[in-house]
Amino acid sequence: LSSTYVRTQHYQVSSEVKKHTMAPTAATRARALSLYRQLLRGALKMPTPNRQNYVIKKTKMEYKKNRNLTDLEEIEFQLRLADTNLDTVLVQAEHLTKLFNDPTIHGHDF
Repeated sequence: LSSTYVRTQHYQVSSEVKKHTMAPTAATRARALSLYRQLLRGALKMPTPNRQNYVIKKTKMEYKKNRNLTDLEEIEFQLRLADTNLDTVLVQAEHLTKLFNDPTIHGHDF
């Protein structure tokens, strides 16, 4: 009885591991690529070349670091994080552009 239990437990663990380490689907890859492109476009909305380059380098570094992920939960987490980062970049770009264009703030170093 105990050897059956051990085999059953092993099968359940193996099934769980396989479930989470499947290859990403075409839809997941398309979503990742879309977010990547949006982040790079968002970087170009930053008001200075330094800020643009920072966002571009950070985006490329993160995508390169995570391109071989197979854990579906981790992939989903990273996609949600990229989506949040996109929102942050767009809000910062809008805010900083307004600051840079405000004539009452000239002379301040950003």
